[in-house]
Amino acid sequence: MSTPDPGRQPERTLFAWRRTALGLIANGILLLASGHGSSDVRTGLGIVVLVLSLGCWTAVSAVYRRTEGGAIHALGHQNVLRIAAGLVLVVGLFDLYAVITR
Repeated sequence: MSTPDPGRQPERTLFAWRRTALGLIANGILLLASGHGSSDVRTGLGIVVLVLSLGCWTAVSAVYRRTEGGAIHALGHQNVLRIAAGLVLVVGLFDLYAVITR
């Protein structure tokens, strides 16, 4: 019985999650720097978005590990990925709120 060859799929998936997290972090920084709403609302939204984005980055980094051969493998913690997807959804809703109320 042979093991399935994961190829580079786990590495591509990790990079996609990290690109998403970086985009969300950039959104948080833009919220902090923009003139959206009152300064308290702007600061609060920006901080929440940054914290959730960093949580997404950390959660995804905990799931994927590089082995001695240099390949990246998923550790199989699908619940962590579901949490990361939820964080992305919440951050997206905050960003949508910021755009609509501007």
